[in-house]
Amino acid sequence: MQVLKEFLTRNRFAKVFSIVLATLLWMTISRQANSEIGISIPLEYRNIPSQLEVIGDTTDMVEVRLRGPATLIREMTPQDISATIDLADAATGEKIVQLTPKNVRIPFGIEIVRVSPSQVRLSLDRTMSKSVPVTATLSGEPESGTEVEIVTINPLTVEVQGPESKVRSIESVPTAPINLAGRKSSFTGIVDLDLPDDTLRLQHLSPVQVHVKLKEHGSKE
Repeated sequence: MQVLKEFLTRNRFAKVFSIVLATLLWMTISRQANSEIGISIPLEYRNIPSQLEVIGDTTDMVEVRLRGPATLIREMTPQDISATIDLADAATGEKIVQLTPKNVRIPFGIEIVRVSPSQVRLSLDRTMSKSVPVTATLSGEPESGTEVEIVTINPLTVEVQGPESKVRSIESVPTAPINLAGRKSSFTGIVDLDLPDDTLRLQHLSPVQVHVKLKEHGSKE
C-alpha cells in the first residue's frame, strides 16, 4: 500500500497534467470529420514451422479500408500499418485463413472498415533437398565442317532445395544456353544454371564450368 500511495502522490501535478492534455487531444481529434482511405500493404506470413514452406499462388498484398479523423488519416503512411498471418500451428496441406481486422495493426484512433481479400488460400509443403545432375544446354551450330565431340561439366551435380512436391519431380538442372554459333575450336566457359521452377533454389552457389570439345567432321581425335 505504501508503494502504491507513493506512486499516486509523487509528481502528482505532472501526472494530472498529462491526463488532461491527453483528454483534450482526444476530444479535439474526435470532433473532426471522419475520412476514409484505402491502403495496399504487404501480407506477412509469420512463424512458419521449421522445414515447411508456403507454396502456390499466395496472396502477397491486401487492401485495408480505414476510417478516422481527417488529421490522422492524412498523416498515415503504409509503414504505419501491417497485416500478418500466424502459421505457428500450421501443418502440410491446403489451408484457408480468414482475414479480419485482428490480422491488421493500425495506429490508435483509426477504425478498420474492411480487409480485402477476406480470406487467403495457401498450401504448405515440407522442405526437401536432393542432388541432381547438371546438363549443358547448347544452342546454335558451330562453323561448317565442325561438330561437338564431348561436353564436360564441373561440378557434375548440384544440391537443389525446395518444396518436396517440386524437388521430387526434378531430374536435372540445365545450364543457360551455350552459344556454339560460328565456333570452330574447343572452349571453356563459366555458365549460370537455369532452375526450372521459381520455388527451387541451389544449396551452394558455385560457378559451373563447361568445356565444349569440338572436332572436324571425320576427325579421329
